[in-house]
Amino acid sequence: MNPRRWLGAMKMRLRSLARRGRVERELDKELRFHLERQIEENVAAGMTAEEARYAAMRRLGGAEQIKEECRDMRQTAYLEDLGKDLRYTGRALRKSPGFAVAIVLTLGLSIGANSAIFSVIDGVLLKPLPYPQADRIVRLFFSSNDFPKFPINPFDFRDFRARSHSFQAVAAINRSDVQLSGSGEPVRLTGFRITAGYFGVLGLVPALGREFAQQDELPGNGRLVILSDRAWRDKFAADPEILGRKIVLDSQPFTVVGVMPPGTEHPGNDYHAVPYGDSVDAWWPFTFDGNPNQRGPHYMEVIGRLKPGVTPAQAQAEMNTLVQEVGREHGGYSGWHMLVIPLYREIVGADERMLLVLLGAVGLVLLIACANAANLLLARATARQREIAVRMALGAARARLLRQTLTESLLLALIGGGLGALLALGGVRALVALLPAGFPRADSIRVNAPVFVFTLLVALATGLLFGLAPAIRSSRVDVQQALREGARGATGSKHHQRLRDALVVAEVSLACVLLVGAGLMLRSFVNLLRMDPGFRPEHVITASLSLPDTDYKSDAAVAHFCDQLVASLAAAPGVKAAGAGSDLPWTGYDENDGGFTIEGEKPAPGEDFHARYHVATPDYFRALGIPLVRGRFFTEGDRKDAPSALIVNETMARLYWRKRDALGGRVTFTDNPKEKDWMTVVGIVGDVKDRPDAAGAEPAFWWSMLQVPFGQMSVAVRADSDTAQLANELRREVHRLDPTLAVADVRMMDQIADANVATARFSLFLVGLFAALAITLAAIGTYGVISYSVGQRTHEFGMRMALGAARSDVLRLVLSRGVRLAFSGLILGAAGALVLARVLQSLIFEVSPADPLTFAAVGILVLGVAVVACYIPARRATHADPMVALRSE
Repeated sequence: MNPRRWLGAMKMRLRSLARRGRVERELDKELRFHLERQIEENVAAGMTAEEARYAAMRRLGGAEQIKEECRDMRQTAYLEDLGKDLRYTGRALRKSPGFAVAIVLTLGLSIGANSAIFSVIDGVLLKPLPYPQADRIVRLFFSSNDFPKFPINPFDFRDFRARSHSFQAVAAINRSDVQLSGSGEPVRLTGFRITAGYFGVLGLVPALGREFAQQDELPGNGRLVILSDRAWRDKFAADPEILGRKIVLDSQPFTVVGVMPPGTEHPGNDYHAVPYGDSVDAWWPFTFDGNPNQRGPHYMEVIGRLKPGVTPAQAQAEMNTLVQEVGREHGGYSGWHMLVIPLYREIVGADERMLLVLLGAVGLVLLIACANAANLLLARATARQREIAVRMALGAARARLLRQTLTESLLLALIGGGLGALLALGGVRALVALLPAGFPRADSIRVNAPVFVFTLLVALATGLLFGLAPAIRSSRVDVQQALREGARGATGSKHHQRLRDALVVAEVSLACVLLVGAGLMLRSFVNLLRMDPGFRPEHVITASLSLPDTDYKSDAAVAHFCDQLVASLAAAPGVKAAGAGSDLPWTGYDENDGGFTIEGEKPAPGEDFHARYHVATPDYFRALGIPLVRGRFFTEGDRKDAPSALIVNETMARLYWRKRDALGGRVTFTDNPKEKDWMTVVGIVGDVKDRPDAAGAEPAFWWSMLQVPFGQMSVAVRADSDTAQLANELRREVHRLDPTLAVADVRMMDQIADANVATARFSLFLVGLFAALAITLAAIGTYGVISYSVGQRTHEFGMRMALGAARSDVLRLVLSRGVRLAFSGLILGAAGALVLARVLQSLIFEVSPADPLTFAAVGILVLGVAVVACYIPARRATHADPMVALRSE
């Protein structure tokens, strides 16, 4: 045989084999067969067996080249088949634009929502913090049963810094805003006192100058300041000679020793109400002055960088040992231990669970969309059964039909993914705009390469998920049965119908899970809005002031300024009440606890008396609308030379005065009190919770501002109605009394109250949006199945009506099927919702996870939607023409 002729014939045959993926196996078979024949011919020509084999091998020396060419042909064949499948799919979709648009929109919306939420997850949870080796940065807290996270005493911190071996560096911070003056109107700067090594803990280096050293912490050495890049540019015009320059902060000269680079972000803390990423304008050294044996005041936030290889658990064990050592040396700390928490975990906090719940919710929407798309493709596959049967009868392989159907689903998914990516771009902007103020790492949320990769993977996985079942069903068509029933049209098997019913049940159950979650969050949000906050935020304007110690050196000077300011504001037109205090409700000051002794009362074993401490002027409570329960408010007579007065809240009065009435009771804050050290409770006011979703109010008390002056004060002014002019009036009065003071944080009390429910509102909005989308998709799926079923059973309905069935009977028959599907999904969804409700427990307020009202409302809604979705096809069934049905038979 001529090898060239054989090679040519072989190539032609292999082109066919390549399309079937059988090249290697068939080629080896052909080569062995031809080799044996060539050997036989050589032996017949007189060669020995070895000579015949050697000659045959030489003549077939191009076998490996043939194999390589065949591999190339196989790849080319695959590409050609893929191109044909894509062209065929394009033509088919052009013939069914409604089908294509329905799937693409369904998938686009769900994939876009998933991509938008993933962008938030990526920016907040997945993206590393902007610090070198950020996984080694931790936060340190004292902790006890009463105080899960408590600040640290400065001298305790100094002992810990000197004795610990787990940390590469450790530092402490304390917020202390200052006002910059000396040129133009004074401005308030957000500032922190920090110990040496703070920026080293974060892995940051000043862009200009140096960081603080431990000698800067000594008394008299701390008049130094490091500016942020923003403050350097905005306040000092990016002066290149800024190092060594004297600036005036709180009426004292400070020397600039450094400027931090752009993007130096605050690591965030709840205690000082400065969220992660907020701008800090200036830092200056913390000074360790005072008596190191006085370990009572706890106000320092501590941050550390672990040594390589040291875990937070190991560092926490060492710190607990040090706490016991310090406790033995200075007394106290029984029942206290140390917490060492990764900085990432502290920044994300409770928002992590909320984001994961949102990701789960939008994932359920995607599953519902997949079920809807699968149902549409199943209906399409059923309608094309005759076409597929004809193609199989003409020799089309099942694998080729499977691949073609999957190509269609993947193409639709990719188009939907492209639409989803476009929707994600706008969705992320909308989400960032809706995020509550102070949301962690909001500036890191954007659509980037990982998000687009996620979108692509979701689109591919979605295409496979919703396309696999229809593809398998299409490739398993009974050719003879399909051709035999072709005249009547495709009907679909019972197994096929059960699969479509199962998809509808799955859609309804997933929608129920989301609806229950949205219902619980709605109930929770309504409870938050209905809750009595303990104060009246309407028509109240607030601001904060900081009186420098250098200008207000005595308590009398602070009290005199406060007295004058409140009196002038109260006399302004339209003002009902004006007051000042150490803080405002719901502004993050509520971790300040003080211990005390109550005359004639003893704490329960293992407990002590403690409460939130505050300072207030006489009209502070009236300005904020905090009600007086019994007794009186402070008066102008509660001054330094008068008996010390105290006001407590209802919770403190109820918890700590068990034997007698709190009103008239006496409290002291010293260990060995004299008669002058006792303070008398003159009034009991209503409770104000630390935050709106807290389980209850904490014990709290107020000192009189005239007896215990407080230089860092918040001002509250209540007007008759219009507060638009009060902000200017407040600034004018402050500048009239002291032109060097800056008025900061001017805002309405309504804004403060609204910000505290913003996270709950944000979660409710998104979960509610996803739930609405889910029930809509489930309704469309139910409508599609019932409508398809009605179309397939036209002849049956016609026969029933020809035999005397009433239209109401047919209507009831169709509706009952849809309601059965919805009810099955409702039962499964209720079980899944119970699991979700327990996950949501930390996000809901005063609502049981198994709230019967929510579950009943969701059940009624789902069944109602199912009836509406089934009614239109049911009405169409009642208009079936018996003659047409009989003719189709």
